[in-house]
Amino acid sequence: MQSTLLDYWWVPLVRGIVAILFGVLVLVWPGISILAFLTIIAAFWIVDGAFSIYYAAKARSRGWPFWGGLISVAAGVAAIAAPGLAAISILIVIAIWAITRGLLDIYSAIKFHREIDFEWWLALSGAVSILFGALVLANPAAGALAMVTLIGAFAIAIGVVLILAGLRIRTFRNKRRPMGV
Repeated sequence: MQSTLLDYWWVPLVRGIVAILFGVLVLVWPGISILAFLTIIAAFWIVDGAFSIYYAAKARSRGWPFWGGLISVAAGVAAIAAPGLAAISILIVIAIWAITRGLLDIYSAIKFHREIDFEWWLALSGAVSILFGALVLANPAAGALAMVTLIGAFAIAIGVVLILAGLRIRTFRNKRRPMGV
């Protein structure tokens, strides 16, 4: 695991750059970000559901593809009909994702703390994710615009931490292995 982490030091670096770009775009265009996000999610759910229903019809099945397709179409239509409720629901999912991701990053830092000397960067990234998720869960109805600002700030913060982690991993790798090996 450690050699894989060292060989792919650039992955957290790229993740960090993408996160910062995403965060800046969200902060620059908050209203458009909300509407675009909800529109893309709703369209995806409707198209995905329609294809699942089509598949189920061709397979003459009323199993999971059919019911899953109906749920997806209904979710897409609901997101278009009630964007405020959809935004709050999506924010709750994002919060749960951030907390879960943060816990997994902290677990990784603890598990590999004897093998790597930069585990605190991983733990810090996990703590930032958990803090973000907890803030969103504490008051998801605080307003979509406020949440978009929080999402943008989170993306930039996590991006900086990931870039620093990637650079630290590369430095550690270069100390452990001479260049060209």
